Amino acid sequence: MPKNLDYKKITTDLDEVGFHIIPSVIPEEKADEARGILEQLLKEEATEQSLAAKTQRVGRIAVKHPIFLELMSHPTIVALWRKYLGDDMVCSTWSGNTVYPGADSFGWHSDYPYWSVQPPWPPGRLAGQTIWLLNDLTEENGATAMLPQSHLKGEPPPPELKSQWIDGGKILTGKRGSAIVMHGACWHTARPNQTDEIRSVLLGMYMRPWFIPQEDMRGQLAELENPSDLVRHLMCANQRTPSNVGAN
Repeated sequence: MPKNLDYKKITTDLDEVGFHIIPSVIPEEKADEARGILEQLLKEEATEQSLAAKTQRVGRIAVKHPIFLELMSHPTIVALWRKYLGDDMVCSTWSGNTVYPGADSFGWHSDYPYWSVQPPWPPGRLAGQTIWLLNDLTEENGATAMLPQSHLKGEPPPPELKSQWIDGGKILTGKRGSAIVMHGACWHTARPNQTDEIRSVLLGMYMRPWFIPQEDMRGQLAELENPSDLVRHLMCANQRTPSNVGAN
């Protein structure tokens, strides 16, 4: 775990640039362990469609192995997003994302909840993505690229730019065990995997508690035995449940 982390620098980067790389949040050995467990799930859950697309998501990872629950509630990441989004922030989605050799680039986009909102998007600190590096990310193996200050535009990338490289884009590389944190509205893309090895990351979106989570986090929470108070909160146990008003 990084010592003396400069949270002010990170939150300033999120506000002004849109992203920040935190090196060595966990040891490389822990990243290797998580990657090995994810790769077993990839084998078990692979479909013809995912193999043909050369990309695969593994969902509901919080209930599939304790190591993923550990990383979802990692103190460095939780502390950061609480500083940025408030102590009552929650986890909206938590999954694995893998690109196989030969995978093409993924078009520029912003993440939920922004793609569910008609632009112009509300400004400010509403949601943030965490990308855990389970492999070393390089320019050759499908690293994430981001467009600095794009989160300030208040809108998604225009259709004509989604599949093109945008001048000014920055390819983010780093060692496994590191984490990339990103403002949820930041435009980003995955680069092609031009190597002969798979590349895996974990994706965790944290957001203000008044948004509807992207995943059914409460449903997943119900499958866990004796979750901690922190896990319960992150998985939306304390979110208000809609109810009717009046006598009938």
